[in-house]
Amino acid sequence: MYNLNNIFPRPSGGAAQKLTVDSTTGGVQITALTATKNDLVMFDVQTTDVFATVDGTAPTVTNGHRLYAATTYTWSVGMMNAAKFISSTTSTSAVIYLSPLGV
Repeated sequence: MYNLNNIFPRPSGGAAQKLTVDSTTGGVQITALTATKNDLVMFDVQTTDVFATVDGTAPTVTNGHRLYAATTYTWSVGMMNAAKFISSTTSTSAVIYLSPLGV
């Protein structure tokens, strides 16, 4: 018998979060998730692109990974808890909508 749960994530029952990402210096973070049932996080970036860091540094438009609007991503809970986000533009806030998943 094979355990296929690791291939097919499912809703964990954890609460979804909606994060407004503006150009706040230092970036903004989600409300921390626990990894007991929430092993992965599916999220999408809405409205405008964002920059993200996961190494403790502050994201800027010249420091971090660019995450594109209208794109869905899946990260580990640990990576999402460490992430800091900043909007790619000072005139428009982005929205990150996330749902915790279990495996």
